[in-house]
Amino acid sequence: MPATYEVIDPATLDPLGEVPLHQPEDVEAAITAAATVARTWAADREARRTALRQASEAVLAEAEDLGRILSLEQGKVWAEATQEFTVAAGLLRHYADLEWDLVETLPSRGDRSVQVQYAPVGLVGAITPWNFPISLLAVKLAPALVAGCTVIAKPSPSTPMSTRALAEVLNRFLPEHVLQVVTGRGVLSKALSEMPGVRKISFTGSTEIGAAIMAQAAPTVKKVTLELGGNDPAIVLDDADLEFTAARIAGSAFRNAGQVCMAVKRVYVPRAQSAALTEALVEAVSALRIGHGVAEGTTMGPMHTSGQQQLVKDYVARAVAEGGRIAHGGEHGTDLPGYFLEPTIVADAPHHTELVACEQFGAALPVVAYDDLDATVAELNAQEFGLGASVWSPDLERAHEVASQLEVGTAWINQHTVVELDAPFGGWKGSGLGRERGRWGLEEYLEPRTVNARPHAG
Repeated sequence: MPATYEVIDPATLDPLGEVPLHQPEDVEAAITAAATVARTWAADREARRTALRQASEAVLAEAEDLGRILSLEQGKVWAEATQEFTVAAGLLRHYADLEWDLVETLPSRGDRSVQVQYAPVGLVGAITPWNFPISLLAVKLAPALVAGCTVIAKPSPSTPMSTRALAEVLNRFLPEHVLQVVTGRGVLSKALSEMPGVRKISFTGSTEIGAAIMAQAAPTVKKVTLELGGNDPAIVLDDADLEFTAARIAGSAFRNAGQVCMAVKRVYVPRAQSAALTEALVEAVSALRIGHGVAEGTTMGPMHTSGQQQLVKDYVARAVAEGGRIAHGGEHGTDLPGYFLEPTIVADAPHHTELVACEQFGAALPVVAYDDLDATVAELNAQEFGLGASVWSPDLERAHEVASQLEVGTAWINQHTVVELDAPFGGWKGSGLGRERGRWGLEEYLEPRTVNARPHAG
């Protein structure tokens, strides 16, 4: 039996339970086990579809109980944690029902026939972060499993219990060893990335770690999908309704205590509207109630780690020292001992301060005044990240024009943090490689084979 380690509630700092502390040799054993079932699992698409539909129904039926596990270990509000499992159930159903051709026949060319056959890429290492442990796993699992791949899931060390709980439900319907979970430290991600038995890595997390995983995967020429960091701006145009805009920006920026890769991380507003928008944002976040995620009435939980909490607090302090102003928040805000920070609005934030220039990933939102829209768009396009951005204006034609200039994987208009089952999601530049969701997500787990045939000479 492997050693174990404790999982901690980030709101109370109490231990929740223990999970295995796996080692690289456990990854190697999982690879060997997956190989025993890979061929039969890949052979029957209808059996895979049936299994995913059954699993979807079971996850949906148990979503609330499963969500409580996630809320306790991650910190997010119970209803939001439950929603992760309903999202997972929806993804399983979507990919089970998605129509796609196993064989595509190309136009005839004389006496030759050309087919493109689609086969599963093989064993997948799915490496997921702590902010959305279930929905970010499901967006990998569902297409991988329906494609015929086997999967080894490696969750964040601090949120393994919900992943193990999801796998227990799915494994009621999957053949043994099709889906396995290894829990522990970063050494497991390195093992999955380096070991030749794994044919693809799908990773969601920071740009720094994603780059390291890509380098580790290179010697064995693995396929890699990377959904990496984002520092999404909301660009408010001068004709925007500020109350409408502020309410929806706040809803995105402070969801999961701001720990969302595609959330609004910074707001750009014309200088003449900056004070009014700040006031509207303060009013919007004043309605949030921080506390334990499973407690009635809580609408925002803690940040997930002490390190993340301190990073955001430091960024806020430096932004204020460099000319910004705390318009709301900045305090612990509760008697609970966990990693809390009140929803914090920093007005007049300088462009260069870390709270604006870096991905803070927490419960603080800087408001940046701009004087020239074109210059602001050019400045944003010159930066490292390109995950998402939003444009806010009642003039949809003008908003579309601005959105079409943004170097991002997703451009929203009058909304943010909205994703679709059937539309691709991913980043440009330092925000990632490849796409998840829809047919684009499925294609990441398939290998095309061209079969070019002609009659045998008589």
